[in-house]
Amino acid sequence: MSLILCRQEPVTSPYFIEELGIHIYSSQELCYVIYNHPLLVMEDFVDVGLAEFLRSELRMPFLAERIEKWLDGRGASDELLFLILQECAYYSPQEQARYRQAVTNLRKISVDEYAKRRADYHYSLGLYGRAISMYEKILDAGKEKHLSGEFKSRIWNNIAACYTKLFCFQKAMYAYDCAWNEKSEKAYLKRMYFLTLMEPELEMKDRYKELIEKEDTCAWDVEAQGSMDEAANSSEVIRLQQLFEKDPIKRISGAGEIINDWKYQYRKMI
Repeated sequence: MSLILCRQEPVTSPYFIEELGIHIYSSQELCYVIYNHPLLVMEDFVDVGLAEFLRSELRMPFLAERIEKWLDGRGASDELLFLILQECAYYSPQEQARYRQAVTNLRKISVDEYAKRRADYHYSLGLYGRAISMYEKILDAGKEKHLSGEFKSRIWNNIAACYTKLFCFQKAMYAYDCAWNEKSEKAYLKRMYFLTLMEPELEMKDRYKELIEKEDTCAWDVEAQGSMDEAANSSEVIRLQQLFEKDPIKRISGAGEIINDWKYQYRKMI
């Protein structure tokens, strides 16, 4: 992800936002992140480190001081997000009002559903390891709240999706098993079947095999083959094919760049 710098501010040490993998160089970019990623910034985003960035790099000492005083007296608050948007004056008053309403609406939903939406958002950013931790905290906290089976099933399904993205197929199978135990949905059988295609050493439990019809597996095999064909024509595969057509020196150099990119992406995921 990248942002376009429009407002020229003499930043020498940009502020790094780990979840997005970007450095921000202006108050405009800061506002853009706050405005477009509410589920990312509503918890502990505004802190002393950000206040120092506002003071030393963005030359906004009065705003930094107000934030620090607020944090000392009342702790983190959505009001700090509104304050930054107001003081930086990048978004119009009407846009700021819409943002305030969106944040207010998020605060009105149940604690568990809000936590799930935040975890879902981290999943959407490719932060699968962090999302798993957030989902597990929901389940742990829910042991005393008697969460509904349907809700816990959705959580386990999402945990399984995270483990699949991390190529931890055994853990994904276990999570789908837990999802099924909370609510028996045929979609889970399909996803478990796909796991066995990705990892042939995996076995579905006999009780699940008995529930799958021959026409189901035929249809799922066709779908899986379609996905593999689509993957074979993806930009990343084409990039690799083009790399191997180059001379040895360029091939080694290009391979190093790709491997480093893969390492960075995987470290981010876990």
